Amino acid sequence: MTALVLGFDQIDRHALGEVGGKGANLGEMARAGFPVPEGFCVTTAGYRAFVAPVEDAVMTRLDGLDPADLGALRRAGQAVRDLMARCALPEVLAEAITAAWHKRPVRQAYAVRSSATAEDLPNASFAGQQDTYLNVIGLAALLAQVKNCFVSLFTDRAILYRIQNGFSHRQVALSVVVQRMVQPELSGILFTADPITENRTVCSIDASFGLGEALVSGLVSADLYKVDKAHHLIVTREIATKTRAILSVAGGGTQTVDLPPEQQTRAALTDRQVLDLAELGARIEAHYGQPQDVEWAIEGGRIFVTQSRPITSLYPLPRVAPGDGSQHIFLSLSHLQVMTDAMPPLAISIWKYFPPIGLNAAGEFRYLQDVGGRLYADLSPILRHPLGRRVVTRFLGLADQLSQAAVRELAGRPAFRAQGPRFNPLTLVRQLRRQAIRVPGFLLLWAPPADTAFEVTRQMDAYVRQVRRDLHDPARDHAQRLEAALDALRGVLPVAGAWVPQMIAGMVAQRQLHRLAGPENAALVTDIERGVVGNVVTEMNLALGDLADLARQSPQVLDALADTARPVAQRLAGVRALPGGAGFLAALDEFLDTYGARGPSEIDISRPRWHEDPASLVQMITGMTAQTAPGAHRRHYAALTAAADLAARALPARIGWHKRGLARRFIRVSRAFMPLREHHKFLMIQVLAEVKTLLLDIAQDFAHRKIVAQAGDLWFLTVPELRDALSGRVTDLRDLADERRAAHAVHARKAPPRVMTGAGEIPRPSLLSIGAPNGALIGSPVSAGVYSGVARVVRDPGVETLAPGEILVAPFTDPGWTPLFVNAGALVTEVGGLMTHGSVVAREYGIPAVVGVPEATMRIKTGDRLRIHGDAGYIEFLTEDEA
Repeated sequence: MTALVLGFDQIDRHALGEVGGKGANLGEMARAGFPVPEGFCVTTAGYRAFVAPVEDAVMTRLDGLDPADLGALRRAGQAVRDLMARCALPEVLAEAITAAWHKRPVRQAYAVRSSATAEDLPNASFAGQQDTYLNVIGLAALLAQVKNCFVSLFTDRAILYRIQNGFSHRQVALSVVVQRMVQPELSGILFTADPITENRTVCSIDASFGLGEALVSGLVSADLYKVDKAHHLIVTREIATKTRAILSVAGGGTQTVDLPPEQQTRAALTDRQVLDLAELGARIEAHYGQPQDVEWAIEGGRIFVTQSRPITSLYPLPRVAPGDGSQHIFLSLSHLQVMTDAMPPLAISIWKYFPPIGLNAAGEFRYLQDVGGRLYADLSPILRHPLGRRVVTRFLGLADQLSQAAVRELAGRPAFRAQGPRFNPLTLVRQLRRQAIRVPGFLLLWAPPADTAFEVTRQMDAYVRQVRRDLHDPARDHAQRLEAALDALRGVLPVAGAWVPQMIAGMVAQRQLHRLAGPENAALVTDIERGVVGNVVTEMNLALGDLADLARQSPQVLDALADTARPVAQRLAGVRALPGGAGFLAALDEFLDTYGARGPSEIDISRPRWHEDPASLVQMITGMTAQTAPGAHRRHYAALTAAADLAARALPARIGWHKRGLARRFIRVSRAFMPLREHHKFLMIQVLAEVKTLLLDIAQDFAHRKIVAQAGDLWFLTVPELRDALSGRVTDLRDLADERRAAHAVHARKAPPRVMTGAGEIPRPSLLSIGAPNGALIGSPVSAGVYSGVARVVRDPGVETLAPGEILVAPFTDPGWTPLFVNAGALVTEVGGLMTHGSVVAREYGIPAVVGVPEATMRIKTGDRLRIHGDAGYIEFLTEDEA
C-alpha cells in the first residue's frame, strides 16, 4: 500500500508526486544537512483517499471555467470547498497521522502547510495559492488543519492560477507538510539572486521581528539587505519602521502585536547574521543549481530554513565561458528588429550565419546567442573601446533610447572597462575600407542616380535567383544543400555592402540637413523625408492597396475573401470562378512573387510567410476595402511626394546663402539614397524564405527517418545538430526536441530585457520627457505632431484591423504590419527608436508616433481616448470632457 505519511528523512527532490513541491524540497534539504526543522508529510495518497467520494462532482463544477469570468469562478470554488468540508478524513488516514504525531512531544507546536504537486516547480512556483496554519497544538487541531489544507487546493486563487498556467485540476494533488513550529525572534525571505535587477551575484534579504507570516502577508515593512556574494560584502542596508509583528500564542494560534517604539527602527539583523544568511543561501543555490527563494527563521540565535523554492521569474542567463571573470553586456537584437516574441532554437541558430566575420569553429558568429528564445549580441569587446562605446551608444540613440540608456549605464562602470578583451572598431573600418571610402564620394561628389533603389532591387533579385538554383540543385544531397544555404546566408551582407555606402551617405545627408535647417525649418525637413520613391516597404504597401482596389471592383470576390468561416485556401479557390476573380488572383500571384517572403514577425524563419499562408494578407486586403476609399493609398502617397517636392524647393531659400548649395546637395542625396534603408533587410528575408524551403524538406526527411517525432520538431534543433544528423553522427533527436519545445513554451511567457549583463542584471532606465503631465506614458518621440483619438490595441495584424483615425497601439511593428498604417491616426509601440521600421513608416505617412513605451499594450486598453505627443514623446489619457 502507498504510504500515507512520510518523514522528512524518507523524502528527496524526486518525491514530487508523493509530497508535492514544498514537501520534496524540505525533505531534500533535510537529507542534505541543511538546518530544516524536523517534520513529516501527509502524502498525496492521503489526499486522494479524502477526495475520492466527491472527486467527480468537484471536477464537474470546475471543468470549462472561463478565467475571465471571476464571478462564476468564485461561485464554483465556494461550492467545491463546501462539498469537501462536509467530508471526513478517512479513518486509515487519521490513524497514520495520529501515529506520526505520537512519535513526537505531545505539546509540540506545528506549522501545517499545503504542498501541491504543481507547486515550487522549476518553472512555476504557485507560491501562496494554498493555505498555511501556524502554531497548531494538539492532535484534534492537527487533524482539522490537515483537512483544511486539503480543501485549500481549491481556493479561488489556486483554481485561477492553475487555469492560467495550463495545469489540469484532475492531475494536481496535495500533500500536507507538518513541521516543528519554530518560535523565531527574527524571520524573513532570502532571494539568492536580486529579484529586482535579476543580478545573480547579489542576494537580497528581507527581515523582520517575529513570524515570517507578517512579512509574507504584507502586514509589515521589512528591513532590506543586499550582499555581493562574490566579495562577501553588504552593499545595501535599508532599515524599515517595523510597527507590528506576528507572534505565537501559548495555547495555539498566533496574534498580531504592536512593537515598542525603540524596537521599531532597530535593525533586525546584525552584519554577521546577514552574511551567514547569504552564505547559507549560496549553499542552497549551489545544491539545487539555480537561484532560490528561501524562507528562514532565527530561533535562539540559530538559523532555520522553513522553505525553499526556485525563483521562476528570472530571465534565463546568457552563456559566458567558464573561468571568464570579466563583465559582459548583452544587447537584445530582437528589440532592434522590433520583434520580441520568443523564437525556436533553429530560427536563432540560422541568424548566426549571416555575419561573414567573427566566426567560431562551427561557422557561427561567436558574439550572438540564444537567450530565452531571443537573439542577443555580446557587445562587451567593442564597448570597452572608447570609440566603439561612442559609436554604439550613438547608434542606439536612433534605434532604441531605452537600450541606449541601459548600455550607457553599464558600459560606464569602471569595473566593466577594467577587464576583458576589447575590439577597436577601426579594425572593422580597415576591413571594409573599400566601402568606407565611397561614403564621402556619394555624400559630396558624385551625382546620385535617380533609379538607385530600383537598380539595387535588380541586384537583389539576381542574388535570390542564384540562391534558389543552388538550394534546389538535384545533384546535391540535403547535407550539401544545407551548406549551400549557409553560404547563401553569409553572402547576404557582402552583397548588401555594394549599396551600404549609398545608404550611409543618405543617412548622413539627412542628419546634416536637419542641422543646416535648424529647428525653425524642422517641418520642411520632415516633409522632405516623406514620400520617398523606391522604398521596398512603401512599394509593397502601394501594391497591397492596388490589390484591395481590384478586389472591391467585384462584390462577389470581396464577399468570398471576407468569409472567414472558411480556410483561406478554400476562399481563394472559390474566387477564380467569380466575376473579376481571375484578374484578382493573377494580381495576387504577382504580389506574392515579389513580396511573398514577407509576413508578420518575419525575422522568425519558423513563422508562415505570405506565400505559405496568405490568411493575414487577405485579412488586410478586406480590411482596407472596408475602411478606405478606392485609390486613397495612391492619393495619400502622391500628396506626400508633392509636399516633399515643394519642401525641397522651399528649404534652400530659407537657409543662409552660403549654405544653400550644401542644402540642395544633401536634399538630393537624402532623397536618392534613403529609400535603400529597407533593402538589406528585405534581401535577408527573401534568402530566409529560400532557406526555409530546404529546411521543410529536411524536416520531412527527419520525421520519416524518426530522427524527430514530427516535422515541426526541426525548429527546436540547431544548425550544428542538423549537420550531425545529416552526416549520420546522430540518429535520434526526439528527446532533445521535446525538451526544447517545453523550454520554448516557458520562454514565450517571459518578457525579454533590452539589455542584460552576463550575471543576469537588467538595468531599468527611464526616459524623461519635459512637460509630461502626471500619469502620462513616456517613450521616444519619432514622428512629429499631436493627435487625439481612440486607441486600438493590436497584437496580431493578421486577425485585427484598424478603423480610420484610430491610434494603433502594438507591441512592435514590422513590414507585415504596415498596411494598418493607412488607417492609423497615430502610432504607439513598446519597442523601437528613431530609425526602426514603424518610426520610419509613421514619418512617411505623416502620423505622430511615440515608441519604446514599456508595457504599452497592457497599460492602454482598446477604446481609451489618448493624445499622442509625437514631438515631446509622451501619451496622455483623456477624459470624456477633454476628448
